[in-house]
Amino acid sequence: MDFLIERNRFLGGIQKTLGVVEKRTTLPILNNILIETKSEQIRIVATDREIGLISYYDAEITTTGKITVPAKMLFEMVREIEGDIIGFKVMENNWVNITCGKVIYKIPGISADDFPEVLDVENVGSLKMKCGVLKNIIEKTFFAISTDEMRPNLNGVFLKVADEKVTVVATDGHRLSLVNVPLESDSGNKINIDGIIIPRKGVSEIRKLVENGDFVDICVLDSVCVIRNKNTTLRVSLIDAEYPDYIRVIPEERGVEIQLDKNQILHSLRRMGVMSTERFSGVKINVYDQRMVLTSTNPDVGEAKDEIDVSYNGDPLEAGYNVKYLIDAMDPVDGSIVSFEMRNDEGSGVIGSVDNKDYMCIVMPVKLRKD
Repeated sequence: MDFLIERNRFLGGIQKTLGVVEKRTTLPILNNILIETKSEQIRIVATDREIGLISYYDAEITTTGKITVPAKMLFEMVREIEGDIIGFKVMENNWVNITCGKVIYKIPGISADDFPEVLDVENVGSLKMKCGVLKNIIEKTFFAISTDEMRPNLNGVFLKVADEKVTVVATDGHRLSLVNVPLESDSGNKINIDGIIIPRKGVSEIRKLVENGDFVDICVLDSVCVIRNKNTTLRVSLIDAEYPDYIRVIPEERGVEIQLDKNQILHSLRRMGVMSTERFSGVKINVYDQRMVLTSTNPDVGEAKDEIDVSYNGDPLEAGYNVKYLIDAMDPVDGSIVSFEMRNDEGSGVIGSVDNKDYMCIVMPVKLRKD
């Protein structure tokens, strides 16, 4: 096996695998990536058995073959090499020579025969989405995914496609983020997805995949979600569990809507967040006389207080929330104005955009110490 490839192209291909490659494993080969020659391209594959990534890159092939090499080591070597063209050659006993100019690396590989099989996907019915749209959906839901391993059904995002719209939900039990995006009328999408749970790590890799490009295709095959762009296929094993009934969390009655300057309220909340620790992270919000007063009191650190002007119609309001949850919910809101629907005491807060009703985040209240 022997080929030449542009350094930056090779470096980018290896870097894409680093999030997939298993870092803690009893199988050393899962620390490796598979490199295989295919016609005038190389095929790079990474997997941790739950997620598989397959990418193709143009290269000048001299002899064909396949080998696995340590992903992190290869990335660090290619990153530090100065030059335009990388030479990659497999020698006897699976040793690999990597050259560029006067630089020569020799590293041991592992036979590709021991590498778990990661299958490409044939053409099947799929959902076509703009990369920018999917990236925006992930930004509005990823923060709310639970990390509690005792509740595996919450350790991912719920995705459903029906009635010409895409619904994505994430919740950790303290907050719930919901996005509804209509399918474009000219996209040709006729596929429905009944409801799947994509694990957190898989969502993280999808986010990287849609950083660049125009469109991706999404399909579901045998408990696996497959996302493809022009030269890369990502396979993600789905969480086999039932997602909770998120509709029950949405308040049936409207609260008092307060419209806030997004930049102003985020800065104010971050000033309150300075007082936060693992034990105390609450902020008390009082709304009266066309102003909002934010107070954060932490007996271990100190006290912070801020005030901003608001416009609303209703009685005085008082409620407590986790300050980080409010920041996470407001940060991805589209536009410069945040809609913050408040309720007194035990009522949840609902955050969204004034101009775009496709997104809402529900934040459960917290009990704060009475003055």
